[in-house]
Amino acid sequence: MKISEIARLAGVSPAAVSRYINGGSLSEEKRQIIKKVIDETGYVPNLTARSLRQQRSDSIGVIVPKFNSDSVSNLIEGVSSVLNKAGYMAIFGNAENDEKREIEYMRMMQESNTAGILLMGTVITPKHVGFFRNSKIPVVVCGQNHPSVTCVYHDDKGAAKEITRFIISKGRRRLAFVGAVETDVSVGINRRLGVEEAMSEAGLDPNELAHAQVFFTADDGYKGMNEILDGGFTPDGVICATDTLAVGAIRALKERGLTVPDDVSVGGIGGGMAGTIITPALTTVQLFHRKSGERGTQLLLTLIDQQREHPDEKLPITQTMFGYSLIERDSV
Repeated sequence: MKISEIARLAGVSPAAVSRYINGGSLSEEKRQIIKKVIDETGYVPNLTARSLRQQRSDSIGVIVPKFNSDSVSNLIEGVSSVLNKAGYMAIFGNAENDEKREIEYMRMMQESNTAGILLMGTVITPKHVGFFRNSKIPVVVCGQNHPSVTCVYHDDKGAAKEITRFIISKGRRRLAFVGAVETDVSVGINRRLGVEEAMSEAGLDPNELAHAQVFFTADDGYKGMNEILDGGFTPDGVICATDTLAVGAIRALKERGLTVPDDVSVGGIGGGMAGTIITPALTTVQLFHRKSGERGTQLLLTLIDQQREHPDEKLPITQTMFGYSLIERDSV
């Protein structure tokens, strides 16, 4: 179906339909008529043709560390909901937790004339910073905080403090932390610091925290928990850097004959699906990944518009932090 056919069905000019599609000036009456016809016919604009006519790109590059993760899935839902409403198409890159591949994707997306890039960051290296500063297109990072680029991130330290305080409030004193690799500042370092700060506030010595540093799968959580137990330390409270790690940690504890939560309280961070399908259900801290995806995309589209309107001006850099919410279930 062509614009001319939509115009004929709506009883308006093709120019009016074009203005509607491209967000131009139009009376509310005509806007509603055209919207009704488009909704009824299921018409989808040809974004490629529109981009060529306007000499602008209507595609956004979205780079994620991996797809098989609750946090990534929720973020993508938020990104897609905003892009769909704005008439943009997403081009996805799966970096497979490889920081070099992230750089390659960003360079490729810039060279292929995408309008902007949304990076779900795990590691921010000097090469990342160099790209951010020299990029010809706007970039927004979700999940990490860095002063050289616009970021949307979570209060990772606060979330870890919250779950640790809750576990301590149940009388737990021998604490262990199944943490993530510390090349990931938000998940690996900030969440560990949150655990340690909560211990200090409760009069516990953070140096006595049993700590395993692993990657991000349930098998890694299982490995990390066994590493702590094999070291001769039997905790009565375990904090895990993610819900997925907590799933593996609970399996390891059960295999050692320890019951959750009677012998050991276990808490996670994230609030994803993983914690709802295990027994006992996981007490966790909810992070708002979908909302961060929505907000990050909105900021990116704003930066794209600003660059188009004022191509010679330097784009502003903003930092947006999302909070968290404790979810009490059966594992504590």
